[in-house]
Amino acid sequence: NNYMGYAEDWGELMFSLQCLSKGSAKRQFRQDIRYSFGGLCAYCRIKRADTLDHLKPRCKGGSNLRSNLVPCCRECNHSKGSELWLPWYQQQPFYNAVAQELIEEWIANKRMDLDDYAERIDDRTEVCLAASPV
Repeated sequence: NNYMGYAEDWGELMFSLQCLSKGSAKRQFRQDIRYSFGGLCAYCRIKRADTLDHLKPRCKGGSNLRSNLVPCCRECNHSKGSELWLPWYQQQPFYNAVAQELIEEWIANKRMDLDDYAERIDDRTEVCLAASPV
């Protein structure tokens, strides 16, 4: 499932006609990922995300799918290199369990969908279809 309009692959942007060329689809795909964590690095959450990092590096069989890419600052990207993200991240001084959880949700593509959120709200109202005596 594709939550909140995230394309898993740049080709989806062309297929849905959100972008009309391969180049613009790739740019839009990368920009959407870069701004998905508020424009900040998914790891340190301090610096601007000016690159994308492969959570599972390409040299270890990682893909270019959205679920394997996170926004990243150059410093974190360079430091992580070709390591797997979680062992590397847990050793960093800026490690944060909540940020780890957010990255894991990103990997699983489980960002909260607004429709899903609406179903969880119990606003204690009911629609009554019966005619009112008033």
